[in-house]
Amino acid sequence: MTTISEPWYSVDLHGDILLDVLERRRNGERKVLESHHLPALRTGRVRVQVLAIYVWSEYLPEGALRQAMLMVDVLYQEVAESSKHFALVHTRADLDRALREEKIALILGFEGADPLGRNVELVRTFNRLGLRVLSLTWNRANLYAQGLAEDTQSGLTSLGVELLSLMDEVGIVLDLTHLSPSSFWSALKSFKGPLMASHSNAIAVCSHPRNLTDDQIRTVAERGGLIGLNLVPRFVGGDDLLEGVVRHADYIRNLVGLQCLALGPDFINYLPAVKEPPQQLLASNDQSEAQHELRPDVTVLPALWQTFRRRDWSQEETLSVFAENALRFFRQTLPVS
Repeated sequence: MTTISEPWYSVDLHGDILLDVLERRRNGERKVLESHHLPALRTGRVRVQVLAIYVWSEYLPEGALRQAMLMVDVLYQEVAESSKHFALVHTRADLDRALREEKIALILGFEGADPLGRNVELVRTFNRLGLRVLSLTWNRANLYAQGLAEDTQSGLTSLGVELLSLMDEVGIVLDLTHLSPSSFWSALKSFKGPLMASHSNAIAVCSHPRNLTDDQIRTVAERGGLIGLNLVPRFVGGDDLLEGVVRHADYIRNLVGLQCLALGPDFINYLPAVKEPPQQLLASNDQSEAQHELRPDVTVLPALWQTFRRRDWSQEETLSVFAENALRFFRQTLPVS
């Protein structure tokens, strides 16, 4: 076990834990967050976890809304069953209360706006249920925008522009991760509210289409947004995963400064083989790159902390990346009460 004498904790901007929770509850399990995820989250000292609602392609389009509502439902049930350990955050007051009570604060997000169908006004309903972060697409295109794997260079659709307007109105953060370049820039022209790229690295360090160009990084930083460092090996590059993550952090800090850096590890070690076609995973044809690579989990965060410190990041700088930048962002963007 990694032992660290310094005080530290972490905020995770993107996790697909709800997919695992939904599947386990369908099989009759209860308290899934507490029994299957809490020990690892405690090892990673996660104080805030953004939970993404993601809908597998097999449910699209007819079942998308149903799947999203089921995930919201199981989240509420899980928090009620394990209220000693978890709290669903709607407001800044909720966040501060959860931190004060040493609970893990859960923030609800969408990874792809597919559940809304053509009814963009449903974003208001999800917002009332706790939705605070929304990405328009996953890698595939949808009714709102182009994803990285399906890009016609057309940017946002008219529905996408309408959705961004409603998000701005109710105060939902725009997540730019997975958008095609054309949709990325189109979204920034239409959306004036808070934004992040929740699980994206620097393309200059690892030349993968999931990563951000220098211009994209500069723009997110200039808008006061966050860039969550991703720990998926394909998006990190190099032979040593943790050293690679710090290389991305070094590059982004040298390019735009420290204030935009956060963690968006995209841990999926608890999921079965991803049920999406290789072209949408942006992987090789036999899927070996995506399906069989090392799957790090949240318990590597202590070792990542030590890697930052060994690479001459100060305790204060490292804590900024692990938690403080993200906490500041959410305190600025969440409703007050």
